[in-house]
Amino acid sequence: MSNLLDYIRWRGDLPLETVAFCEVDGLVLSELSMIFWEKTALGRTEEPAVLSSLAPELRGEKVSAGFTAEEDEKLLNAAAASRRFGGLTLSDYVSESDQHLEMQFAAVTFSLPDDTVFVSYRGTDSTIVGWKEDFKMAYSRPVPAQASAARYLRRIAAAHGGALRVGGHSKGGNLAMYAAATVEEETRRRIIAVYNNDGPGLSERAGAAALYDNIEDRLFSFVPQSSVVGLLLAHPDRFEVVKSDAGGVWQHNPYTWQVEGGRFLRAPGLTRESVYFESVFGSWLADVSEEELSVLVDTIFAVVSAADVPGFGREFWRSLAKNPGQVMNSIRSVDSETRKQVAKTLSDLASKALRRGEKEKPKS
Repeated sequence: MSNLLDYIRWRGDLPLETVAFCEVDGLVLSELSMIFWEKTALGRTEEPAVLSSLAPELRGEKVSAGFTAEEDEKLLNAAAASRRFGGLTLSDYVSESDQHLEMQFAAVTFSLPDDTVFVSYRGTDSTIVGWKEDFKMAYSRPVPAQASAARYLRRIAAAHGGALRVGGHSKGGNLAMYAAATVEEETRRRIIAVYNNDGPGLSERAGAAALYDNIEDRLFSFVPQSSVVGLLLAHPDRFEVVKSDAGGVWQHNPYTWQVEGGRFLRAPGLTRESVYFESVFGSWLADVSEEELSVLVDTIFAVVSAADVPGFGREFWRSLAKNPGQVMNSIRSVDSETRKQVAKTLSDLASKALRRGEKEKPKS
């Protein structure tokens, strides 16, 4: 089976001028936004730089903000050494994290040989603030990263006169959709493709249906067959289900997606478990109030913060495994009324899951 890295080994010697941009290229450039570009010339100057010249600057460094750091390093080096991607120019790199605003945002722009640019939005990193912002997408409209994504796209459109492609993986896919759907019509007309690679949908509370209408003819949305993240909130009506060689939630890892030629291998459809999750979570989310969601998210992250580690990397899980009681008992710092509200909210979710499970049982 072939994956993203195999794709570069196979097609890397074919320049974009020779073989046109495809959906797998969209995932390559989306995943490259995870790189710590601030450790390179892009972080020291506003001047654009070529990918092949930037990769050597990261040798011996931790290169990625995500859980797929090892694969990201391989992707960076393979892409930089290839004829297809090595000559691409990167510019306008931004990376912002603000605990007060509860925001994590990063993006970079690639200039392509067909005089278009690809705006690549970073997915969720391992920081707690980044994960909390993801949770807030369910009730806050927009979250700070979404507003930043739209501002960034406006700025890039003003600086580059040609057509635009935008994309991202995970949270980056959500940011790409939100930015493309909310910029002014003049800018939106210049967008020729929006790539959402297993990113959460847009919120119904933010008018998801109208936003999707703005971009549906240019939206390429991909989810693996056991998708969880890509089915959160209101996802697009049309999406492609791709094959993964992993199981369950691990299919969110883009390096497990199967590639054939310039396309992802399609799966017949979503798994039963994925459809079940979408049904339960969607039904629950429609009934719970914004206030209840806000309290739930704040309380969850009060518990997480008690681990006293900077993010959801290995240190967090090591701390949780070492002393789970201390971490979970931190909820005692939350007032009794809040604890009751959180318990009720989670109980409602569990009840919906059980009721829907009963409906799905085969009749004897």
